[in-house]
Amino acid sequence: MVLAVLGPTAVGKSAVAHAVALALGGEIVVADPFQRYRGLEIAADGPRPGERDEVPYHLVGDLALNESSTAAQYAELAHAAIDDILARGRVPVVSGGTGLYVRAALADLEFPPQPDAAVRDAAEHLAATDLPAAVARLRELDRDVADRVDVANPRRVARALALAMSGGTAKPSDALWATNTRHPTCIVGLIRDRAAIDTLIATRVEREIADGLVQEIEAAIDAPEGLSREAAQIIGVKEVLAMRAGELDRADLATRLATRTRRLARAQLTWLRKTPGITEIAVDGLATGEVADAVVGTFRP
Repeated sequence: MVLAVLGPTAVGKSAVAHAVALALGGEIVVADPFQRYRGLEIAADGPRPGERDEVPYHLVGDLALNESSTAAQYAELAHAAIDDILARGRVPVVSGGTGLYVRAALADLEFPPQPDAAVRDAAEHLAATDLPAAVARLRELDRDVADRVDVANPRRVARALALAMSGGTAKPSDALWATNTRHPTCIVGLIRDRAAIDTLIATRVEREIADGLVQEIEAAIDAPEGLSREAAQIIGVKEVLAMRAGELDRADLATRLATRTRRLARAQLTWLRKTPGITEIAVDGLATGEVADAVVGTFRP
């Protein structure tokens, strides 16, 4: 049986998943595209070396900074990891807050073929420079998708437009919330008071900056091989580039990072609430060990 531990950024999910894996003799399959990149460990809040010595982690640090990470590619690797863990009689613990990647790990999803680079670049350029025109073009090519996509979000419009320009179409989002999984799966969602999450996010941002976040991102930006477009989406890259351009004061960095991270946490909560068959555990006032015990109790009642 597979165990999935879900939750928004800063809810304490990673620490709980680690404790649960120790308790169950499990191995962690991380459902986070950014933790796959070597050289962005602080920005992605990846597992520390000591943690990886205690518990096997899969799909962490397996990509160079210039490599692409797609959900379809991730799904293939995650499925192989989960199947191997089960075959060895251990418990796969899927941990993540990135809803699409969690679902990709747990279920068989159909992914459309990726548009080629020229088409993708054209779609991204149009969405960035003239969003209404990009939406109009998408509506011409695929009205159903245009009616579903968030037309205020240039990145989502660009993705949908590139796919439509390539002759493909996105599956309705309802397919993401089907109840089917590849293996029997216990899904647990950790929830916390939103004000508490906001406070924890602010604390984490300050810790990451103190740990060398800016220096890490600058090194990634300046790496000879460059950053892939996927790696460049991690929170912090845009802000460091703005600092370099004189568009963001260093004193405002923590506030800007916390604001973006809070937005991410809200989106993750939306995914969590829509996940079928989930058992929610409120973690306010509980220590990591207490939450881990509750998760184990849900997995093995």
